[in-house]
Amino acid sequence: MSESKGRYLLSIEEIPPQGSDGTAPSKATHHPTMPAYFVGSTAPNNVEQAANPVYDPAPLIQRIAEHLVIADRRELLVAIHGYNMAVGTYSDQEKRGSGVKGWYQDIRDHIVANGFNQPGMVMLGYRWPSERIKGIRDEMYGDDTWGAKVRSAQKALPKALKVLSLVAVVALVLLVVLALVTDKLSHPLWGTLGVVVLTGAVMLLSIVLTLFLLRIAGYFRDRYRANNFGVAELVELFRHLDQAILNATPVEQWRDAGFDNAVDYWQTNRIKLSFIGHSMGSFVVTDTVRILSDVFDKRSIGSLKLDDPAKHPTGEIGDVFSLARLVLVSPDIPVEAIISSRANFLRSSLRRFEEAYLFTNEGDMALKLASTAANYASFPARTSERGYRLGNVVVRIPDHELSQHSSRYGIVNLSDLEVESGSAWQRFLKYLYILQEKGLISEEASVNRLTGPAAPVAKAPIATSFTVFDCTDYREFLGDRSVGLLTQALGRRSLRFHNYLALTYAYFRGKIDTHGGYFAAAQVDGVGAEAQKRPEAHLTKHLIYGLACLGFDGFLSSPLLDQLPRHTAAPIDSAHPALEKLSQLCRDRQIQVLLSPQRYPQSTSGSQQTPAEQIGFQA
Repeated sequence: MSESKGRYLLSIEEIPPQGSDGTAPSKATHHPTMPAYFVGSTAPNNVEQAANPVYDPAPLIQRIAEHLVIADRRELLVAIHGYNMAVGTYSDQEKRGSGVKGWYQDIRDHIVANGFNQPGMVMLGYRWPSERIKGIRDEMYGDDTWGAKVRSAQKALPKALKVLSLVAVVALVLLVVLALVTDKLSHPLWGTLGVVVLTGAVMLLSIVLTLFLLRIAGYFRDRYRANNFGVAELVELFRHLDQAILNATPVEQWRDAGFDNAVDYWQTNRIKLSFIGHSMGSFVVTDTVRILSDVFDKRSIGSLKLDDPAKHPTGEIGDVFSLARLVLVSPDIPVEAIISSRANFLRSSLRRFEEAYLFTNEGDMALKLASTAANYASFPARTSERGYRLGNVVVRIPDHELSQHSSRYGIVNLSDLEVESGSAWQRFLKYLYILQEKGLISEEASVNRLTGPAAPVAKAPIATSFTVFDCTDYREFLGDRSVGLLTQALGRRSLRFHNYLALTYAYFRGKIDTHGGYFAAAQVDGVGAEAQKRPEAHLTKHLIYGLACLGFDGFLSSPLLDQLPRHTAAPIDSAHPALEKLSQLCRDRQIQVLLSPQRYPQSTSGSQQTPAEQIGFQA
């Protein structure tokens, strides 16, 4: 690789294995079992800043292309982080990794250690330009410490807000002076006027302070960068990869296979493309897929009707890629995205994937508090529940059916899959709730009424494309006790207000990661039997990474279902033993699973339609 640096949209470097002490591009080591690369946007935190010089990404794009061209089974896995994430560092022989670099390194090493990687699989960890709330000094983005954030926020404050805050401060000072040196405020008229001035001044200062704090929190700034830099530059990466793969394909490879050119060869030998998106990264994934595929795909055009059955998009991306698996973990996406109303970015993207998975937590306070509150002023919803986030949806067995289930946990609709009926999606929706007493099926019924009696209902709603893992009560075992990793794992049917208060307190103290606990590493303090304070998130990491790499069928046939201990194992006596094993593992750790009736047609209606064909009419 050339040592010269220049200004590029992206910076690319190899991800070293854990324990390696080299992180610079010139020192990075190639991992023989699964090549992994860190791809970072060079967009600065503020538009006035110039992008820092980086190494030319073209040689590593070429190397990635060569990996994929020569492999027998070609797959590309892309992981994308969420809001408020620093670049961080890789682990070395003395300390764990941090930030997104540490997370991507852990993903690759976990995949390799458990044999999830297919021969020919390549992983990319993509970093869009997020900023850390508490600030950090970083080589790529310069001084982004807390003090620098405050100074920048003061400098960027619009003049109108500066004038308002100055007027408010002057009014408060005058009131204090009048109260100290005169007795006029004791007069009823002056007293009333003083209260009015005091109220107005406090309101003005509150408005300015709220906007100032919103800027410091960086949520909307991250949203802007994710949309305008993160998505656009990820699209460019795939465009360049697509072309690099075509250029790297040897003539004899496509000629010996009986094709006239490289484009025709890749039409029938497409590279599987899968994504793991966490939090705001889920938005980056879905919007990127929409841009790459929707605009020029004539099969998705149809007409402008909301229920046009002629729309049959495919998962093909460019000349060489084909969408395979989508895993969304605690997505910072409106719950509206899975309700069959108008066109939205999730439906447009989701219909193109072969498989889709959703990991949620009712007690995710980062979404329930910060994201929902931040989006209150921007999301066009008339009611508060329609502004809730997709990462907070819950799986719940209806009250009248509780007696029919041996447990609230595990695969809750496993018995429903045995029933051959065209209403499989209706049975799916009855388990999915967006509020404590607000089932998704009632929202779908409301939409159907609004669209009129002639609206077709044969097509399944978008929500049924997902297999849902509700991890609200997820626990792992630590010796003879179990520990909740995303909440206190209270096992309650629904969390109450005081539970949310306790979770918020624990979240800000760093005791429970309600938003990222799906990827938690073991917390160790000291040595000996009592050293481990919190267990690793074994099952959710296996599920997220295993499903993204192997798909559902591959995951079920992997030895992992037998390797993970089942603390309350029961005899397997089922028509679907692998599904029952998975159900037991999730039941043991208090995870509720809702299998997609579209993904598993062999046990529902017997239909072999793909998700795109089943929901293709929904633009």
